[in-house]
Amino acid sequence: MKPERTLRILLWIIVGIIIVRLFQYQVLEHKKLEILATYNYLKEYKIPAPRGNIYDRNGITLATWKPTFRIMAIPKFLSQEDINSIKTLFGELTINLDTLHQKGNYVQLKSMLTFEEVVKFLEEAPEIKSLVIDAEPVRTYSQDAKYASHLIGYVSEASQEEIEKFQLEYGDFIGKAGCERSLDTLLRGTPGAKFMALDSKGNLIDDNPRPPIEPKQGKDISLTIDIGLQKFADSLFQNYQRGAVFGFNIKTGEVIILYSKPYFDPTNITSSWKEYINNPEKPLINRCTQGLYPPGSTFKLLTALVGLYSQTLSENTAYYCSGGFAFGNRIWLCWKPEGHGTLGLIDAIAQSCNVYFNNVGAHVGTDKFMEILEKFKLPLKTEIPIPGEAKVLIPLEDLLKGRYILPSSVINWSIGQGEIQVTPAWLSLITGIIAGNGKCTLPKITKDEQEKHFNLNLPDEFYNIVKEGMRRVVESRNGTAGYLYDPQLKISAKTGTAQNPHGREHSWFTCFFPNNNPEYVITVLVENAGHGSEAAAPIAFQLVRRFVGEKN
Repeated sequence: MKPERTLRILLWIIVGIIIVRLFQYQVLEHKKLEILATYNYLKEYKIPAPRGNIYDRNGITLATWKPTFRIMAIPKFLSQEDINSIKTLFGELTINLDTLHQKGNYVQLKSMLTFEEVVKFLEEAPEIKSLVIDAEPVRTYSQDAKYASHLIGYVSEASQEEIEKFQLEYGDFIGKAGCERSLDTLLRGTPGAKFMALDSKGNLIDDNPRPPIEPKQGKDISLTIDIGLQKFADSLFQNYQRGAVFGFNIKTGEVIILYSKPYFDPTNITSSWKEYINNPEKPLINRCTQGLYPPGSTFKLLTALVGLYSQTLSENTAYYCSGGFAFGNRIWLCWKPEGHGTLGLIDAIAQSCNVYFNNVGAHVGTDKFMEILEKFKLPLKTEIPIPGEAKVLIPLEDLLKGRYILPSSVINWSIGQGEIQVTPAWLSLITGIIAGNGKCTLPKITKDEQEKHFNLNLPDEFYNIVKEGMRRVVESRNGTAGYLYDPQLKISAKTGTAQNPHGREHSWFTCFFPNNNPEYVITVLVENAGHGSEAAAPIAFQLVRRFVGEKN
């Protein structure tokens, strides 16, 4: 066959195929392809999941959700006139359209609208292409949630960094603090989606081209705190500007109270953000876990254990207090100017004699004191599962690196001064370790968290000596909190008065109860309130009294 004929046949075959396909597409499958072309502009928007509820240990609701309304549209279909109309009715938009104007999918223009605002918008706004008005769930908090706001936290719109890190979208909300942050993946739930079919000009073809995907609400969380105790603690702090209370069960780790003053109100955190961050009282700081303070005399409990471990100290070791302790060219004064006279270890704890513990520190020595604390391997945080917990500063070589350490440094450390800085939560943990003879469950904020434990394996004799001193703090006539003794409470404790270069002393009180079978620890800090026996101790006694009363 000639090449020309072959080429002619191939051309006819190609033309025939084209004609057949055109007939198929334009006649036989016209309707089907028209529908596909139309639905090629299928657009979806996300339906946010309601966040899980947050309850206290008694089932009282602290955080839940309610429906509000939002306005969404596809930016590239919006004219400037459309945008101006929306701004006229609602003010500034939720989202910056300049950066998203080329987005081909739905974005949220305005959120948290009331039903009345939506009705007004529908009455006054012009026809806007691709517009959708839909309900969305928003976080709400109870009136009492503010008393535990540092534990509960709050939610806010995700930042650019959070959007990228957690694969979120513009307008999504995320936990920003407290358990709202640490348990966010549980609380957030799974979003759903709804689908809209639009033509190339943004006109609605079908508002239900395929079934929506229903969102799944986040998991409900029951916290271990008692919101009633939180509120009661706030009433006890009525005369004080700043402070904290931390209390937990040393056997289960359940945190019963985590109170920090001043606090913020999670219901208005977004609208009052500038006011909160500019407040000199720093209400956003969780003083239980982020506030670092010199522990003062409460640290004498650890000094006693260091001394006993070093074998330079025993229960019967006696020192004479004349009102001051001389070391080198300096004299460290006792809080009691006339002195305590001769004391043994147990009475020195009960009466909180500075000179006694200065002697303990001097006999142990700076290097040995640090070496023994290294051997104790104390945790530098409680590891409570809320973000931002501060690491304490105690005399460990790594922590004091670069600081000028003197032979006399241990004299300050022995009474909880100098470089030492601790949080109320950490001091509670140390008290719990002593109460449990070295064994303590680390604090947790929900009952279903896995328990973690710490064990400081020292002879029971050491702990029993220290605990007897703590019992006498309350039950002996000369104990620093003896005037508060109540035989119904069975409290063992330690007072602390921490010198503060920025003002009046901080008042500390840490205790465990009942002292015959330790189960609970409560630590109270009152900033700039003077002696521990004067401010912090009465608050702690009231809390213990309320707690024991509720248990019985």
